[in-house]
Amino acid sequence: MFKGNLSQLHLVSDLPEKIMECINSVKNILEHNVEVGTYPLLEDKAFFFIVNDHTEQLEKRRSECHQKYIDVQIVLEGEETFGYSEHPFLSLDEELFEEKDIAFSEDIINEQFVTLQSGDFIIFTAEQPHRPLIAVNAPAPVKKVVIKIDRTLVN
Repeated sequence: MFKGNLSQLHLVSDLPEKIMECINSVKNILEHNVEVGTYPLLEDKAFFFIVNDHTEQLEKRRSECHQKYIDVQIVLEGEETFGYSEHPFLSLDEELFEEKDIAFSEDIINEQFVTLQSGDFIIFTAEQPHRPLIAVNAPAPVKKVVIKIDRTLVN
């Protein structure tokens, strides 16, 4: 997991080049007021989508992981708490890797939490457990970008 802010990208030097390229591309695109939807990046190896979503209480959110894609999530409006672990799941409750590149589990080790505000971003490696869309205080709307980067671009 890595946390940063779009206004301080110039200070980031320890992220892989392709991840930085994707974040910078999306940052530039966002300056043109892109609407909710899905957009391509780096041919067929990366894409991003913009969504209007809603946070929920912790107990209503499920922890997830992805097998193929690295997740970069950028909060555009509102605030959102993320749960995450530095350890893989011990077991999976629901595995949908082939269909949707996602699996869910509550069998998580040492879950930690971080809250993001507008302009903040967070990066989860492929297979890293994370729990998005947790309400900071009460459920609230949030607008965000999710960048999906094929792990083969980085490995």
